[in-house]
Amino acid sequence: MKHRFRGHRGLDLGGSKSGRPGKSPLTDGVLASNVDTTTPGSIRISLWREWRAMLEDLRKVGPMWSIVRNSQCVLAVQSVYPQLTFSTDQQSAGACDSDRSLTYYLPVWKRAVAFDCDCHCGRTHGLEIENIDGEVFHRICLAKGTDLTHFADWIRMHQATGLEADEIAETLEFEESSPYMPPVRVEFAPGTLQVSSELLRTVLITAAQREIQLIASAANEGISQTARIDILRASEAHGWLVLSGKDRSLYVESAPSGSLYLEPGNLEGEQLWRLSLTDEQGNRTMRLQAGVDGRTAWNQLIREVVLCSPGLGS
Repeated sequence: MKHRFRGHRGLDLGGSKSGRPGKSPLTDGVLASNVDTTTPGSIRISLWREWRAMLEDLRKVGPMWSIVRNSQCVLAVQSVYPQLTFSTDQQSAGACDSDRSLTYYLPVWKRAVAFDCDCHCGRTHGLEIENIDGEVFHRICLAKGTDLTHFADWIRMHQATGLEADEIAETLEFEESSPYMPPVRVEFAPGTLQVSSELLRTVLITAAQREIQLIASAANEGISQTARIDILRASEAHGWLVLSGKDRSLYVESAPSGSLYLEPGNLEGEQLWRLSLTDEQGNRTMRLQAGVDGRTAWNQLIREVVLCSPGLGS
């Protein structure tokens, strides 16, 4: 398989292309007070904050992109929305899928908005989750072939009721003191090395060239996601390096401002190196390791690029 390293225009998630600015199939049956068209060519619909019901009903919509973002990376995974298990305290704790590859910490979630907007790949429809500061930390986009009618039905069912602002105000004092999803700060294994963050770009490009299967984890204050990526293409533009697979994509800052750590470990008697990227506050934003079929090649890459870099020795 040949890999191409080329300029990349942005996050191509294959959104649906039906609908046009000013009109949307998503607004039928939606209260006018829930529809915002102040941004030219974009329609946003306010939703209710009943997280468990909303997430469980997403399974009926069909394939979609689940996107986790933080200051240093973006991880996008395409699949039917997973079946989630919720903690006993459903609205103030968390939820996860069967293998904990997707984990939510709901106290950070403040507002949900459905959208219908243009991007370079066409008309895109989906869902954004915002924190109390109005920052989007989780995004869901419909995939090609997804039936937009099912998503419109989902929006009508879960549109805002008008009570959301009061509910947020009542719980804000408690939730401001709530801890973020653990772990935020990480304790590294004995023998962990801090290495130059400039090496990350070289490691990722080399992994793509050698077709090394990677397992990537990304996290922020309200969600974490882990995915296995079979890299088909590496590209770079606007300060971001992109590793793209058939239904997985990882975006990483080409020159991350945080710190990079190499963690030693073992799995099933075989050496297993992990690369962890942390932000300036010491919070882990991303972790990389090899998939089952790529451990030998990954270990060789780590020896060549990281362990033999100046100042570390061989």
